[in-house]
Amino acid sequence: MSTVSVRLPYDIKNIIGEQKSIEKESRILIATELYREGEISAGKAAELADMPFEDFIEQLKKRKMKVYSMLGISEAKEEESSAEKYLE
Repeated sequence: MSTVSVRLPYDIKNIIGEQKSIEKESRILIATELYREGEISAGKAAELADMPFEDFIEQLKKRKMKVYSMLGISEAKEEESSAEKYLE
């Protein structure tokens, strides 16, 4: 695996807390956002976040993000959009 270096303001460490790892928190944030945008599956996101799948699902729930079923993400979003039209 190749790595990428990113320069971040030191204030980020104060915001997330001294006891948390910037690298781990960054991986989780990037993975959850890519999942939310439908760019990657939950399995791939868990892999990128370097955590077990079940723990990643808990991270999604903690962030109040929808967890899509075995349907593809795009199909699940289409179903959700259709259902919302009926509720209007």
